[in-house]
Order: sequence, then structure tokens, then C-alpha cells
Amino acid sequence: MENKRRETMETICYRELKERIQNGFYQPGERLIETKISKEMNISRTPVRKAISMLTVDGFVENTEYRGAIVADSRLTKDDYIEMLDVLGLFLKHAIRRIEVKKLPINYKRFEEKRLELDWALESKKERAYFYYGKSVLLEFIFYLKNDCYLEIVEDFSVKVEQFGTAEVFSIIENSGKDFVKSIEQILFSIRKENYFKALEVVDQITERQILSAYR
Repeated sequence: MENKRRETMETICYRELKERIQNGFYQPGERLIETKISKEMNISRTPVRKAISMLTVDGFVENTEYRGAIVADSRLTKDDYIEMLDVLGLFLKHAIRRIEVKKLPINYKRFEEKRLELDWALESKKERAYFYYGKSVLLEFIFYLKNDCYLEIVEDFSVKVEQFGTAEVFSIIENSGKDFVKSIEQILFSIRKENYFKALEVVDQITERQILSAYR
């Protein structure tokens, strides 16, 4: 029972500290002092210490020789995000070209299921609904490349956005979400009609719209 209580406190502390880091309450380079945090959260130092260790494993905190645990500068800024969008756009274009050249059959039902999941998430006011939809749709397209390296890059980038993306990054995703959904529908419609040139054009428009959203 005691172990369960202690484990729960670790989880609560971990989530609280993680949220503070992501919200900028703790700045990169700032020390995380166990005694201070334990007093603020009214808990013992043990769960605080374990929570900081968990944050270190996840990349939010780093241990230094003289200063101890400090907040790592792991934020993914809007510039980082936009730069990676170009790479993801190339992956998506590559997938469309391979579908065209190899005459690969598209499982449109899978994409319809992703859209229904998005509609449900939006209706339920789930956080980051457009982010998860974008990730799942992109992975569906990358699947047609039959390249584990590409899949790993997309997965790793998605994890980094989810964990370290700034508020600006998620604002870009949210503000361009509706346009992104329409663009995916246009791409799928164009592929169905074998208008691959149009599908490739739409990919460029996705990146352009997100860049415009970022720098308005």
C-alpha cells in the first residue's frame, strides 16, 4: 500500500514538474532543488528525487557535476518545427510517387477511420487532436515506402514535438488543422483519380500554409 502511495506521488510530481518545464515556469539552465520542490508540493524528497530522475531519462533535465539537476534546453521551437516540415513533405511526396510508379492499392478505409477518430476527438474536446491526426495520417503514407528508417524518423520527430514542442508549435498545428484535413482529403481524391501531379501540389500547399500560420 505504501509503495502504491509513493509511486502515485512520484507520478504526480513528475507530471507537475514536466508541466512547469513545458510552460516555462522553470527555464533552461535553472536548478531543480529537491528541498524547495518538496516544500512547494508538500511531499517528501524521495518522490521528488525519483521524479527528477524520470525527467532526466525523458530529456527534460540533465545532471551537471557542480550544479546538480538543471532544466535541459530541449525545447522544439517553431523554427525547428518548420524546418522539419520540409523533410516530412519530401517523405510524403516520395510516398505519392511510389504509389504512382508501383500502382500500389490505397487502403482508403484506413484514412476514413483516421478522420472519424479526429471528428470524435474534436467533439470530445481532446487536446492535440489535430497533432495526433497528422501523425497517424503521415505514418499511413510513409508505410507505402516500406522503409523502417523513414518510419523511425517520423516517430522520433512526433515524440519530440509532443514532449518538447513549445506553445507556438501547437498553435501552428491547431490554427492550420482544418486546412490540413482538407488537404489530406484533396490528396486522397487526387490519388483516387490518378492525378498524382495535383496530389504533389497539395503537399507543397500544406507546408506553405503552416509557414504562413507560423509567421503571421
